[in-house]
Amino acid sequence: MANLHPAVLLTQKLVQIDSQNPVSTEKAIISYIGEWLSAGGVSYELQEVQKDRSNLIAKVKGRGERPPIVLIAHTDTVPAGDGWIENPFGGEIRDGKVYGRGAADMKSGLAASLYAVRKAREKGELPGDFVVVASVDEEGPGMAGIKALLTAGIVGKDSLVIAPEPTSLEIVRAHRGVMWYEILAKGVSAHGGHADLGVDANHALVEILSEIKTAVAALPFCDPLLKQPLVSIGQMSGGEKTNVVPSSARAEIDFRIVPPLTAATANKMIETCTERAVRRVPGASASVDNLGLQREPVIVKEDALIIQYLTESYRKVMGKEPIHAGYVAYTDAAVVSLLTGNGTSVCFGPGDLRQGHAVDEWVYAEEIEKCADIFYTLATCE
Repeated sequence: MANLHPAVLLTQKLVQIDSQNPVSTEKAIISYIGEWLSAGGVSYELQEVQKDRSNLIAKVKGRGERPPIVLIAHTDTVPAGDGWIENPFGGEIRDGKVYGRGAADMKSGLAASLYAVRKAREKGELPGDFVVVASVDEEGPGMAGIKALLTAGIVGKDSLVIAPEPTSLEIVRAHRGVMWYEILAKGVSAHGGHADLGVDANHALVEILSEIKTAVAALPFCDPLLKQPLVSIGQMSGGEKTNVVPSSARAEIDFRIVPPLTAATANKMIETCTERAVRRVPGASASVDNLGLQREPVIVKEDALIIQYLTESYRKVMGKEPIHAGYVAYTDAAVVSLLTGNGTSVCFGPGDLRQGHAVDEWVYAEEIEKCADIFYTLATCE
């Protein structure tokens, strides 16, 4: 243990702190981070977002010779769920891996960021400001933490932003858009023995979902980084009893969109599919509502300033060129671009996204170490 990189040990400790969203809050982990930063002489501020939920902002001042570099690392995780062999809050380190809920998504990226800002504080004045934000509620549909940061102007259009999400140390400069919908189908209740007198809401909902699936599968779009659009049915419910014709049914769907789709065209597509399908069940009706933030696709230019700085830092630590990629998830970096027009927000961090939200989640310790050193090199870049 004594020979492990400080960022690896910090990852282990952060995993051991429960910050499941919405099972618990981020209060305990934010408190620990504050104490850890203070021990290294790093000052910070808290921004209350909701009760027991505050963003933490740590900054090392620079000379203003480059725009501020801002690392935004969320502290919440999805619920652990069942089926684990490992202890989801054990933070065990074995065979070069750190195990536990949030190990990849994204307490390792958070630890690498915190290490970098603490080490940058030891160095002294930097060419430009170096800021690390430990944010809340990234895993929720409203993404309240990042929206609070933007509302307060803590992250602006000129900031060079990195979300240290699990990218396997690839530079992610493109995000699929994420659109969430609630679809409600209405019918008429009746006895199962007189089903002809009722209108089956479940049938209407199935027709709608099938129509949407078919329409999305037929879309001809395939972006070089983001690939094809995808849709999944996250939740379904309907009916009261087997022998009762259901009068209502409900589903929530997740629509991942790529250019040239926009929020407006995605909305129109889902509404059109719903209207067309429900007509196949006479007497039924349906409505569509957006859930959470309407998140459009985001693509950062290959020569953006943040990519130039990050690429140079990567070269110095890794001795090779980084890989550019697109992301199937939607992150705080993408929200910054979406809501501010900031064209310099990317993702880069340790861990594989396929481990995020998975049972027995893990991250390579070596990736944490390399990422932490890259972030420190980035903080000092001219």
